This record gives sequence, C-alpha cells and structure tokens, in this order.
Amino acid sequence: MQPPFFQSMTQRSVLKLPNNARVAVSVVMNVEHFTFGKQGTAIQPDLNSYPEIANYGWRDYGNRVGIWRLFDLFAELEIPVTAAVNGEICTLYPEIIAAMQQHHWEVMAHGLNNSKGHSGMDREAEIEIIDKTLSLLEEATGKTPKGWLTPGFSVTESTFELLYSAGILYTADWVNDDQPYWYYLPNGRLLAIPYTLETNDITLCLNNRFSGAEFAQAIEDQFDQLWLDGESQGRVMTISLHPFIVGQPLRYKYLKQCLLHIKNQPNTWLTTGEGIYEWMTETTGVKTPQYE
Repeated sequence: MQPPFFQSMTQRSVLKLPNNARVAVSVVMNVEHFTFGKQGTAIQPDLNSYPEIANYGWRDYGNRVGIWRLFDLFAELEIPVTAAVNGEICTLYPEIIAAMQQHHWEVMAHGLNNSKGHSGMDREAEIEIIDKTLSLLEEATGKTPKGWLTPGFSVTESTFELLYSAGILYTADWVNDDQPYWYYLPNGRLLAIPYTLETNDITLCLNNRFSGAEFAQAIEDQFDQLWLDGESQGRVMTISLHPFIVGQPLRYKYLKQCLLHIKNQPNTWLTTGEGIYEWMTETTGVKTPQYE
C-alpha cells in the first residue's frame, strides 16, 4: 500500500462547491457493535477486569438509548447523516437499521464489528470479511454501500484494493486533507473523503476530556475557520460522532448548539458521503469504472 499522492493546496485546481457553498459538512454517525468480553472504547479504561461490564454497558447505551435521541435531533434539524455501520448491526439491532431507513440516513460500511479490525488478516480472510459486511448491509437495506470506513483504521496492505474490487466507491480512512481527492490503486481508484480525528467526539470528549460546552466550541471553531478558508475554494468538514458519547443526555444540548451554528451559516452545504462522491465525479469528470 502506498500513501496518497502528495499535492498541496497551492498546486490544485480551484474546487467549487454546489451553490457557491464554502464548506461541505458531513456528519458521520458510527453505529457499532462491540463483542461482549472484549476490550473496546472506554470512558474509564482502568475498569478492565474480566468480564468487564462497566465500559461495555456504557457503549451499549448508545444502541439502547443514545441513537434514538439522535434520530430525533437530526430529524428536527433536517440535517443529513452518513451512518458508518458495522455489518453485525443488521442482525443484532434490526430496529436501528429500520430507523435509519425511515430517517433516510446514508449507510456506509464499517466492517463486521468494532471488536475485530483487519490488521494482521491474510488476503482471503479480509476478502471474506468485506464481502460478508457488504452482503449483510445490502440485504438489510436493499442497497450496496458506496463508502467504507475500516474499524479503528486497522487496514492491511491490501484493504483499499480489495474494497475497490468489492465495488466500494469512496473511503473515509484518510484524515489528511480538507478536500476530497482521488486515491489511486493498481486496479483503479477510490475517492478519499477525509474523515477526522479532530472534530471527533472520541478525541474531544474522551481523550481531551472536554466539557459539553468545550466540545461544541471546538466544532464551531473548526467550521468557522474552514468557512473562511472556503472563500477561495471549497472545503469539506467531517464531524465524527458516536451514540454512546453524544447520545448521552449531558451532551445533547451542546451537540444541538454547534449543529445549529453550522446550519444557520450561509454558503454551507450539509450533505453525505454519497453526496460528496456524486458532486466530485460531476465536477472532475472522473468516475470509477462501476459508474462509467
């Protein structure tokens, strides 16, 4: 696997967003299943005895309660959502999949579950995991996902080539830009829609231990600067969220606050990964073979 071709902002053609927008904002909601008995994202990592139930229960809150609070919020604000969904969500939480369809959330593939990444897999095992993930999501939603985010960024040397061969059109596994770009492979190309480790509730709320108000301010600060930068050429901002973090009651009003700040700013395009992919192919005239 090679890193993306380097091209600084000064070397690029000017990128214009639809309707003279300065920033395209994409909210990615990570809807995940963690296998009981295995370590995972933790609010109190010192609680690690076996079987560990405190952090598991905290994560489980996201699917039991948090996600439903978020369905209501995004419907109220009329903000589109791209859901990064583990394949096992389809069989273990079918009511969540049904609600996603009801609320018209885009479904992006997010591996089979969030307890096992791809790192260390041989090629055949990874092909099997990718195919099973896509099959589960397609069967549950009636639509093959266009995008992919690897659990924990745990890619292999073969991941991107295998994703392309499986029909994936864009990846959210790179966090290195403010604009989408074509990530070239020996067998084709994927659109890299930059994800984020900065405007990410795990970083802000767990690692940085920001309060709700500080979390909202960080999201707003990121957006405001990108909006200013976008006067010269368009920018893309991803907001990475998890129901077990922002679905908690103490953060609800602050999430709503920063989302309203973004929505109320003019020249802002609230969209999904699929929307960015379709716009990018129309703008650049470059399409992956599946769409030619």
